[in-house]
Amino acid sequence: MNNIYDTILWLKSESTGKQFPVVLFSADTDMATAGWVTLTSIEKYEVVVSELTAEEYRATANGSSGYLQVEKRINAALGRADLKCPWFVRAEESGPSGKNLSFQEFKKVYRPPAIYYRDIFQPDAVAVEVSRVSLSQFEQAGGKLVVVQ
Repeated sequence: MNNIYDTILWLKSESTGKQFPVVLFSADTDMATAGWVTLTSIEKYEVVVSELTAEEYRATANGSSGYLQVEKRINAALGRADLKCPWFVRAEESGPSGKNLSFQEFKKVYRPPAIYYRDIFQPDAVAVEVSRVSLSQFEQAGGKLVVVQ
C-alpha cells in the first residue's frame, strides 16, 4: 500500500514569486486523508506531515484557527518557529461549464479548477500549483519529509 503522502506539489506565491513544497495527500477514500495536514519550512527544504488533534480538526471547519493551532503545536514540539501551514483557500473554475456539450466535447475543453492555497511567505496572499513530483524525486533533490505522530 502506498503512503497517503507520496506526492509533493510545488506552489508559487502570487505575491513574492517564491516557490515552496507541500504534501498532496491521496488515498482511495477521503476518510483516509481526513485530518492530515502539511506544514512547510520557510527556512529549509523540508515538509512536515502530521494529524490534526480533534480540537484542531473541529476548528478548521470555521476558518483558519485550527491550522494556526497546529502550526503552533508542531513548531513547539520540534523546538522550531519556521513551519507554516499552507491550507486550501479556494477553488475557481477555469474552463467552460460543459453545459449543453457532449461528453466528448467536454473532455476536449475541460480544465481543472485553479486551486489556491495560503501563501506561507505572505499570510494574506495565495499560492498556486506550478508542478508536482513524487516524494522520492523530492528527496533525491535534497528535500526532507518529517512525519510527526
